[in-house]
Amino acid sequence: MTRIVAALTTVALATAALTACAPASGVQGGRSAASPTPAPTPTPVPTELRPGTNHSYAADAYAHSAAEVHAWLVDGDRAPHYPEQRVAFLTFDDGPSSTTTPKDLDILKAEGVPATFFYITGDKALAKVDPAVPRRAMAEGHAVCVHSRSHNYHELYPGRRADAEHIVADHDRAIADLRGVFGDGYAAGCYRYPGGHMSWRGMAPADAALADRGVHWIDWNTMTGDAEPAQRAPHTAGQAARMVPAGLAAAGDPRVAVVLMHDAEGMTLSTDALRTVIHDLRDKGYTFGVIA
Repeated sequence: MTRIVAALTTVALATAALTACAPASGVQGGRSAASPTPAPTPTPVPTELRPGTNHSYAADAYAHSAAEVHAWLVDGDRAPHYPEQRVAFLTFDDGPSSTTTPKDLDILKAEGVPATFFYITGDKALAKVDPAVPRRAMAEGHAVCVHSRSHNYHELYPGRRADAEHIVADHDRAIADLRGVFGDGYAAGCYRYPGGHMSWRGMAPADAALADRGVHWIDWNTMTGDAEPAQRAPHTAGQAARMVPAGLAAAGDPRVAVVLMHDAEGMTLSTDALRTVIHDLRDKGYTFGVIA
């Protein structure tokens, strides 16, 4: 049965782990406090990156592989290991940003809920943000995936057709950027095409090239609509929040919800709607996971 954990482990666990590793003071076993005490064997701090993944040790409990989530989205309950209980994946595209992302992290922390951040790693986002922002996301139990380095539609999809060579090269540069932030142990099996997989033609070669790297694309089955065209975009946080259950209803009320939101600079609609989105999903029986 698919592992589902409702609560998010926060930085407090790291403090507890470090405290547990610290030598005790005072008299122990007949020794004075001045006597040398053997250092305990270090244990992994839960908030550090687990090497070979895109998340911390703490997030192991509620991380689901991108291959699995991809199959759940594409094949629904026909997919292997489709969860018996409802699980939601809150996903944020186009970040990180210096203003919006920290506000989202504050809300997620207060609600005890993890999310998956799909980063643009070039000059549009990661390259101009204090590394403390993405490192905070990792430390607080979230996952970080790739949303390209350039987010350049003309380069990635000339003539609206996927260019596999450009997409893979761009992806590899993005991975290198993220290793510059999180260390050489960073790796991710999740990728979100700029604009979404459904928006472009000739995707099969790019899909196959990414799959050769163990990477699977992730779209979504509901959204807050914060990046929709003006004629479809919500105007208030309440309208944005209501789009999420409406999208799930249109998708046949699936047990797996992948919610598209954005945390780019200046995009505050999903931030304003986030608490309501979380509460509505909880009311429907969803717990929360991250995508690895």
